[in-house]
Amino acid sequence: MATFTRRELRNYVNDSDNFSGDRDFSLVNNLSTTAYFTIEGVNSKDIFNTASLSALVNCSVITESMHAAFIINPNSTATFTFEPSATINKEDIRFIASNGLVFNNDDPTASGSAVGVSLNTNA
Repeated sequence: MATFTRRELRNYVNDSDNFSGDRDFSLVNNLSTTAYFTIEGVNSKDIFNTASLSALVNCSVITESMHAAFIINPNSTATFTFEPSATINKEDIRFIASNGLVFNNDDPTASGSAVGVSLNTNA
């Protein structure tokens, strides 16, 4: 069970624990537009043949056997439950978001800040 920052989610990340039971996810979008987040099976792992999603709030999702792509509503916290029917090893599943970085010549203190979604896999 892990928490990932907006900056960390700019690259693929893995959870710190295996997925052996239902897990509530929380994604906080700090943008005034939609943001995007993906759950992906690693090395052709068909994670959604043994897992499902339920109780989606403030997001939409498209799934196929290896991926789930989420559209997170603007300025909102999206939540859902990930429900594996068999244990999924932490190495076989990863997360990524299309988070941007701020670059502002007028405010150098803001430059380098990540915007988009952060993730908590034990909300």
